[in-house]
Amino acid sequence: MSRDLALTERYLEKVGRPLRPAHESEFARVCYGGKYAPRPVFLGAAEIQRLTRDLEVLRGALYRLPGLLFGGDIGAFARANGMDEGQVRAVERCSAAMPDALTSMGRADLYHDRFDFRLMEFNIGSTIGYENGDMCREMLADPEFGPFAAEENLRYVDTVVEQVRTFRHEMGLAPDDRPVVALTEWPANLTELAPYMNALVKLWSDHGLDAHPCHVGQLERRDGRLWLGDRPVDIVYRQFMMQDLLDDNVDALLEPLLGALEDGEVRMFTSLESELYGSKASLAMLSDRAHRKLFSDEELAVIDRLIPWTSPVTSEPVVLEDGTEGSLLDHAVAHQQELILKPTLLYGGQGIVPGWSPEVTPEDWRRILVDAMDGPYVVQKRIHAVPEPFPQPDGETRPWIVNWGVVLMTSGYGGLLTRCAPADGDIDVLNRDLGALLGSGFHVGPSTE
Repeated sequence: MSRDLALTERYLEKVGRPLRPAHESEFARVCYGGKYAPRPVFLGAAEIQRLTRDLEVLRGALYRLPGLLFGGDIGAFARANGMDEGQVRAVERCSAAMPDALTSMGRADLYHDRFDFRLMEFNIGSTIGYENGDMCREMLADPEFGPFAAEENLRYVDTVVEQVRTFRHEMGLAPDDRPVVALTEWPANLTELAPYMNALVKLWSDHGLDAHPCHVGQLERRDGRLWLGDRPVDIVYRQFMMQDLLDDNVDALLEPLLGALEDGEVRMFTSLESELYGSKASLAMLSDRAHRKLFSDEELAVIDRLIPWTSPVTSEPVVLEDGTEGSLLDHAVAHQQELILKPTLLYGGQGIVPGWSPEVTPEDWRRILVDAMDGPYVVQKRIHAVPEPFPQPDGETRPWIVNWGVVLMTSGYGGLLTRCAPADGDIDVLNRDLGALLGSGFHVGPSTE
């Protein structure tokens, strides 16, 4: 589906200037610190409907992978995703304690090339990051953009509202339930993330959640309950990630939580298992042409539409993009400018090496591939994102690249977040730590006619 930029063109004609939130809430200040893209982005009604349906179909295909490829053995699936034995043990225990705990919550990071949206990665579970309500509300208060949005029937979905709605639905909570929730991080991350967590639980309190920030080492079992200090915990909202479970003392740190889950003393949102489906290795399993007979025609159409060719970095022969079988190393060396190397389970741009980076020589690229061989890595075909015009302070426009973060929740489409940067800049991967700016977007609502 080609991008329809007519709405963007009308925005540039009628508003025609950078548009950022005039004010920041405490939560937005902690999350974004004033670093906003120069304008929101826009999706048409047909675009959002098709994207949502495609991503729901893709998520369903991901959830079928353990049964299709591993006989339902979640441990084997975890090992194929590159997990070490400590991580595998934790996933197996959590999965056994939380059967059928698959979540609808996820965020797909996409680029748009000349033809369609292409999926870079699909993060699934409670660890995805999001918040767009403050941004969108502030933009609608702008004296020029507000009337433009009304004229164009523009809407937005508040991601935090949908987050709480999804949490309540999947935890089986009644509207007036107010459980004690432990918003739980890993010990090494708590100091850095405490401002965000404090702001988030304050925001959640407006939506009826009694939540308290902590790290997993602060949870204790006694008297048939899981406790955070003197509070009995009803639900653990997991914010720590699989990459955190590489500590030498991971078993001891997780024992109170996993033991309480196994004995039904607490519930958790979301299962550790959910991160397996959002790994790059799982995308490679969908991309593998040897697996095509396992999927429905609808699933294959979505896989072909969304997923760039992705392969594990292996010394075994692989099925290449053209359907022939060959050496991954030889193919990757010959196509360096069109490939990117990614760790299967790291996030936030960690460990990624774009083959097209001017800093990566052919000798470097081969050495990096050899070092990654048969490890937890994939190579993925490069997505050539088509820039979109963004207004500048001088009244001119400048082409920017957009990473579209499309959120899914229990109600379907759950909002839009973006990372943006000038197309002529030196950012190879759109990541906040590398200087990408954050933004949000609006979609055209249903016709009122």
